[in-house]
Amino acid sequence: MHDWDQDKLLIMDQINMEAIEEFCQQVYYCDPYTAMHAEHVAELMAGLASEMGMSSEEINLAFIVGLIHDVGKIKIPAAILNKPGRLTETEFNIMKRHAEHGADILASVEGAESIIPIMLYHHERYDGQGYPAGLSGTGIPLFSRMLSVCDAFDAMTTNRCYRSPVTLEQCVAEIQHCAGTQFDPDLCKTFIRFIQDRFGFMIEAG
Repeated sequence: MHDWDQDKLLIMDQINMEAIEEFCQQVYYCDPYTAMHAEHVAELMAGLASEMGMSSEEINLAFIVGLIHDVGKIKIPAAILNKPGRLTETEFNIMKRHAEHGADILASVEGAESIIPIMLYHHERYDGQGYPAGLSGTGIPLFSRMLSVCDAFDAMTTNRCYRSPVTLEQCVAEIQHCAGTQFDPDLCKTFIRFIQDRFGFMIEAG
């Protein structure tokens, strides 16, 4: 059993998807990498939700929150968002605000109330060392915990102008290493099973 209330399962019928799509088009037009990343994360979220045995309604929701999880980057200056090198501490602090910006944007979308916490807390860490609120463990919304590992997987395995991607094996090893600290350890096991099935290779248990 997961930790969602039944009324939240109605979100797909309630949310104004036209408004969501408009926000996505704005930010993803300005940043092609974020658009590609969002599509990848959406697919990973749907796959993970399916691996977890979620309902079709929840799988659809997982896809949607994956697609919109970085929409708050529309409020991040382009010089920071597209910087080719490592961010300074000041720049990183500005970048971290995208989760809060995303939550603020969703607050203006009809029917999106239930997914605002998912957006706001998708950079929390299982050990409580994340942001913006320092939530920990199952105090972090389930879909936010799912986003954390899916987001990290795609970030590690795609090419950026300031670094090369890692191999699938290296990425999985890093996820295993961070289970219980950055990521929900149970979700890590399920995610790795999903990756095994998706990419068709064996991974040693960590």
